Amino acid sequence: MNPTLARQRAKRAAVDRCVRILRAEGCEAEVRETLSPQSAGGQAREAIASGFDTLFACGGDGTLFQVMQGIAGSATALGIIPLGTGNVLARNLRLPRDPEAALRVQRRAAAVEIPLGEIVCGEKSWYFTIAAGIGVHAALMNLAPSGLAKRTWGRGAYYAGGTRLLLRIPQPFEIAITEVDGKVGNYSVCELLAVRVPAIDRWRPGADLRSPHLRVVAVPHTGRVGLAHACFHAVIPGRSHPGSSGEMRNSRLPHPHYANVVQVVCRPSEGFLYKSPLLVQADGEVIGVERATLRMAEKRLRLLWPG
Repeated sequence: MNPTLARQRAKRAAVDRCVRILRAEGCEAEVRETLSPQSAGGQAREAIASGFDTLFACGGDGTLFQVMQGIAGSATALGIIPLGTGNVLARNLRLPRDPEAALRVQRRAAAVEIPLGEIVCGEKSWYFTIAAGIGVHAALMNLAPSGLAKRTWGRGAYYAGGTRLLLRIPQPFEIAITEVDGKVGNYSVCELLAVRVPAIDRWRPGADLRSPHLRVVAVPHTGRVGLAHACFHAVIPGRSHPGSSGEMRNSRLPHPHYANVVQVVCRPSEGFLYKSPLLVQADGEVIGVERATLRMAEKRLRLLWPG
């Protein structure tokens, strides 16, 4: 459990009720607060070594992301008690918003083995189930408030951050995409996201948690108006460009471009003077700067998936 949520009386009470439900069924259940965001994976590994066959991440997508680093590749199943701001994965699994109802439907669900995305920054790597990338979206994750402001304004914190971000001039970077058919393309873009889920709020990138490939969306390098145009066409059904990345062209008002890929390598544009660092994010967590390689991971995740 995210300790920040543990200090919120209603959410802590909801988790305690879930524990009582499990114990009433004869399960051995414990609540462990994460000591820090970075410690959650290690604590998950300790729980697995202690014999627990199922772990529930109590919090938002960030808590889930950190716990997943320790559970990936194991025989232990992962469930979600959705208590965060976005709860993107929980909504894609169509879990009820009520924590107890979410627990009950997952207790009846099978553990489905799904492929994971992997993002590599330098010598470190992370697994992801929602989306990872570099550019505008990562900068938004860094701008959005955390703590009290985020808990007060919820998704409004992200909308406020996005409005501020659109006032900046997008920074370019270079990508090398290896598509499913082996074709490699090199492009200059201002946004790159590798997606694993079908939907992120109103955006429908067309990804699939069961797919062995990454669903990538990229926006060619453009200005503020061009970026706003691409974002508009991404969230309005039928407006986004369905073609492969090979059709990507720089234009004054670009569309988002999609492709199914096996790998994407991102690096800064040579000779460009960056006013702020290029940020790298995975599942909403800012994890690095400047360079990243995105690919499918060798490890898989056993995810409780109702229906």
